[in-house]
Amino acid sequence: MESPIQLNLPISVSYAALEAVLQEQLVGEYIPKPEAGTVANPYARILNVGIAGSGKGGYNVLLRVQLRILRTVLKRDQVDLYGSVALAYDNVSQQLYVQKFSMESNTSSGFYNTALEVLVNKVAYSQIIEKTRINLKTIIAAELQKVNSQLEQGLQLKGLELKGAVEAVAVQDLVPKADGLSLRLLAQANLQISVHDLTSLLPPKADQG
Repeated sequence: MESPIQLNLPISVSYAALEAVLQEQLVGEYIPKPEAGTVANPYARILNVGIAGSGKGGYNVLLRVQLRILRTVLKRDQVDLYGSVALAYDNVSQQLYVQKFSMESNTSSGFYNTALEVLVNKVAYSQIIEKTRINLKTIIAAELQKVNSQLEQGLQLKGLELKGAVEAVAVQDLVPKADGLSLRLLAQANLQISVHDLTSLLPPKADQG
């Protein structure tokens, strides 16, 4: 007999893995990004990106962006910006994305800090938001493949054997931890359940005095 069932599948994604994707998508980008057909005259270029956990207010990760400043008015070799970021997940596109962020500069010049913060929070906001979308479809698909491979062969549990396939998943929780993000997937599966040992499913006997 086939019955639909829901399964909770935990997945952990390390900050190192997220950082590698962000570096691929952001390093080398100009701020603001030159429009096609125009003469490029950007303020800065992204040299490096780092990410770590954070528990600051409503934000859940800390983003470090290293910039090379290109405009004369803000001329410096390179500076670091620190961003408090709130991540969220879109189940339709299976993408991890920046819901909100606030960037701060920490140089010795108050004027320079203000100029950089205006540059990133105003000029580059939409550009950074778009580039920090991370597609987790491949990661989730790989985890589902493992589960479905076990279900195809027959997943042995206490007194039971499950066969079938997971058909749909949705992320229920996104929890930042010290070393990465924890995602809880709610999976809907079509399973056939075979009971091999009823005694193992019975509650333990109460002690008799």
